Parts: sequence; structure tokens; C-alpha cells
Amino acid sequence: MPTWGEARAAATTRLRSAPDPDTAALDADVLLAYVLGVGKEALFAHPERELSPAEDVRFQQLVERRGRGEPVAYLRGFKEFYGLRFLVDPRVLIPRPETEGLVDAAREVIAGRALTVVDVGTGSGAIAVAIAAHEPRVRVIATDSSRDALAVAQANALAGGVADRVEFRLGDLLAPITERVDLVCANLPYLPDASVDKWAGARSSLAFEPRDAVVAGADGLDVIRRCVADLPRVLAPHGAALFECDPPQVATVVQLLLSQVLRAEARQDLSGNQRIVLARSR
Repeated sequence: MPTWGEARAAATTRLRSAPDPDTAALDADVLLAYVLGVGKEALFAHPERELSPAEDVRFQQLVERRGRGEPVAYLRGFKEFYGLRFLVDPRVLIPRPETEGLVDAAREVIAGRALTVVDVGTGSGAIAVAIAAHEPRVRVIATDSSRDALAVAQANALAGGVADRVEFRLGDLLAPITERVDLVCANLPYLPDASVDKWAGARSSLAFEPRDAVVAGADGLDVIRRCVADLPRVLAPHGAALFECDPPQVATVVQLLLSQVLRAEARQDLSGNQRIVLARSR
């Protein structure tokens, strides 16, 4: 049987000819550590150890699937986000690191207060659960039009210990919201339909993720437009809304919010890109 070091080297070589060659070494390490049930540090500390036959078979299977572009998060069945571990599978979009900025912005608005927060289009529940886990006084309502996605989100709320403070509602965007709320958080689909094939080639995970969670019309703003149009109905006086969008869309999203008689401003992410738009009731 190959040693840990030999298995890592062979997998890295295989994955360098895969759709995501830049992450070949990292992917090999993450998958091998997952199969062995050890931390990545152990791989470097004990390269001489041998895989068992079962471990070798399992690792080779995962490497081949990764070699076809399947996301590591789906292969392992989980993804870390905002210091928490979330169950993910092809029913939901994989949480992205940049979306942690939306949670940071939401927590700035919440500022420890007892508010009602909506996570619209919750998917895996990452935003809803992260907010509830770090803001114990909030009540979170999470909506999604997919029953499958809500099942994943509910499992994550239970695993995160916040199931008693996150209410899940089935429906399109803000339609399930009948009360006034203090804050709306929205990480909605924002890729143009025609761009998805290009992006799937550059980021192979998109070829495996639910299309409805990724694309939104000719300019990528169809879903955001519908959500913005419904904001005045649900926002409480002095309420706020946060939208994550593609940086080139920020100016348009600001104008959409201004057209609803809301104040709006763009926020920079950690990379210096304008990605988050904050709106407030006048």
C-alpha cells in the first residue's frame, strides 16, 4: 500500500490535470486527511505511514471525483463558514468565504439588539445560522423556495444549536414574510444566464451546484429586482437590508434601492471590492 506521502504526491499530480489545477495540492491534502480522519498537519508529520487497503480505495475514489470537477465540499459533505461547520450537498449552493462579509455587516446593524432578521433564499442556512449563533438575542426567519434546501438548512440549524431561534418558511423570496422585520439579508443568485458556462469552466463547482441558486436572467439581477421591489412591504421603520452582489452590479443595485425610496450605500469587502449594499428605510 502507498504511504501517506506517496498518496499525496500521486493525487496532486492527478489533480493538476483536473479542472481546478491551482488547488491540486490543497485538494489532495484535504481529501486524504478526510479519509484518514486526521488533521492536515499529521500528513506532513508522518509521510511514512501506509494507507490501509480500504483507505486507499476510498481516497482514489474521491480523487477521481475531484478530478472530474466535483467540489471538495460535496465530497466531504460539509463546508466551514464563519467558524462553523455546515452540511452541504448538491441540493444547496456551497457557502463562499466572501459571504462572511455579509454576516459581518449584519452583525454591525444588529449590534447585540433583539431584532427580527430575515435570511431570504437561505439555501444551506449558512447566513441564518451564523447570525443566530453569534447574536443570541435575534430571531431569524429563513425563507427558500426549495423544500430540499430548507431540509438542509434545518439540519444545520439543529447541528448549530440554534433551531429554537431560526424559523424556516417555504416560499419565493419575501413572500412568506407577513410581518414587519428589522433586517433583511440577501445573498441571491446574481450571475447572468449566458455567463454560467464560462464561470463553470473557471470555477468547476458551479457545474455541480443547483442552477437556480446561481443564475438570474440576462443581467443577473432578475431575482434581486424582485426582492428589492418587495422590501417596502416588510421593512419596519428604521429597518435595513443587505445585499451581496457581483462588484460590477453594485451601482445598479444601489439605484434599484433608491427607486424604492430607501437610502443605500455600498460597502467594501476584505479585498477592497464593493460587494455589499446596505439599504435603510428613510
